[in-house]
This record gives sequence, structure tokens and C-alpha cells, in this order.
Amino acid sequence: MSSGSATATAAPAIRGSGAIAIVATLAIAGLWGARQLWDDLSLPLGVVSNVWVLISLVVWAVYGLCLLLLVRRPARKAHVLPLGIALALLWGGFTVSHIAGIANGAVQTMAINSSDSGDGAWTTWAIAPGIEETIKTLGIVLLALLPAARRFGAGAGLVIGALVGVSFQVVENFVYTLQGMFDAPDQYGAVLVQMLYVRGVVGIFSHVVFSAVIGAAVGWFISTRGEPVGRRIGLVIGAFLAMVGLHMSSNWASLSHQSLMYIALMVVGLVVLLAAARWAKAVDARASQDPSSATGRRPTVN
Repeated sequence: MSSGSATATAAPAIRGSGAIAIVATLAIAGLWGARQLWDDLSLPLGVVSNVWVLISLVVWAVYGLCLLLLVRRPARKAHVLPLGIALALLWGGFTVSHIAGIANGAVQTMAINSSDSGDGAWTTWAIAPGIEETIKTLGIVLLALLPAARRFGAGAGLVIGALVGVSFQVVENFVYTLQGMFDAPDQYGAVLVQMLYVRGVVGIFSHVVFSAVIGAAVGWFISTRGEPVGRRIGLVIGAFLAMVGLHMSSNWASLSHQSLMYIALMVVGLVVLLAAARWAKAVDARASQDPSSATGRRPTVN
């Protein structure tokens, strides 16, 4: 990402009735997604032992809490507000999980019915990443238009994106765990351990990275002035396509059982995340030195 020489000014924020509408939309969509997702899991929930459902829920909740603790300090430095954190978690964990699940299933069904693609498993790595990242990015953009942070710049965008990714990652892992237990009713413990290792430990730098990088680009686009619009749009599109590509590669490596490649891609994800965080910090530092943005206030759009 280009560091650029342009300054970052106060980004426009929607307030008043517009802000209320966006908050309500994000909150309702999150609660709706949670309810629908629970209904979608009715089959495995009706078969898998309640004890193991609870154990899985607790394990992934603790895992998510640990990830949130890692994001806590960056969130504080970026002055992300509690409302922004809550809405980001709702959107990523429930809205994206449910809508992406429907969209991915529909694409897979079309692939099976219209081609000789077998079970359509290729859509999981070729199509699903674009769908998931698009829906996640929509939530990030909506949060960027709100006063979700005292100043929504690259740093705040990175944090909001990371929160969306963390919640999506945790919920998706829980869903896959229940589905795995449903398919192997006599191996509940083994399924949980395998999912925790493959998706939780080895695959830790996946969705949190994808969304964080896109979020940083969105935050920079919204807050930066002085750069040509084409360059700003190009950076966002470039970040989005790069993360979709990394997402696709990770999914392919996982589905193809290319363990070494999968681990290597997670290392790449970590390096990309650190580079994006460093870039966002530098961008925000320049913004804080700009006299025109010293107050941290943003013009409102009623």
C-alpha cells in the first residue's frame, strides 16, 4: 500500500436520522442473522449431544475472546467506540455468516445443476471468498459512515475490519464443528480437537487478516484528501482483490490437503497484517500532524 504524501482530513460521517437508520439496520441484520443461523443448525443441534454443543460453544467463545483481547489495544489506540465494536461483531458473526451461507449454497447448487463439476466443491475456494469478502466489506463501509470511531481513518478501519473477521471466523468455526460432529457422531472429541487445530490454531491468520486489510484501505479512502480519486479507488480495489486471492488460495490449500502450503499462506497472512498495521499507523500519524484535522471532528451529513 502506498503511504502517500497526502494528508488525512476529517471523514464525512452520517449523523442524526441517517445514523440511527444505519445502526438499526446493522443491529437488526445481526439479530436476524443470529436467529436464522440457529434455525439453519437445527439438524445438527437435534442430533449432536447437548453437552458437546455446549463444550464447542464455550471453546470457540473463549477462542474468540482471546482474539478480541489481541485487538483491544489497537482498538483503544484507534479510538473505536463500543457501539462500533458491537455492531462489527454482530455483522461479521451473524449477518455475514448467514447471508454468505445462503449465497455460497446457491452458487454451489447452480454449479452442480449446470455443469459437470461433480459436487460443486470447487465453488468453496473459487467463488465463496468473493462472496464473503463482499458482504464483510459492506458492513465495514456502513460502519465507516457512522461515528464508529472518534476518527475513522486507516487504523480504525483496520480494527473494525479485524473485528468483523474475528466474529465471522469464530462463528464459522463453530458451525463447521457442529457439522463435523453431525457427520461423525461417535467422534465428537476428535472432531473438536481437529477443528480447533486446523481452523483455530493453524488457520488463525485468515478472516481476521482479510477483513482487516480491506478495512484499512476503506478507512484510508474515506479519510484521505489530496490524492487522486482514481488512486484511492485503485488502492481499495487492489486490497480487496489481493485479500480475495489470499482467501481463495487458503481455501484451495485446505481443501486439497496441501498442509505446508496452507501453513505458508497463514504466515503470509501474518506478514500482510503486520505490514497493513504499520502502514495504517504511519498514515494516522501523519493525519494527527495535519493542522486541519487536529480536532478529530468530522463534517456531518444529515
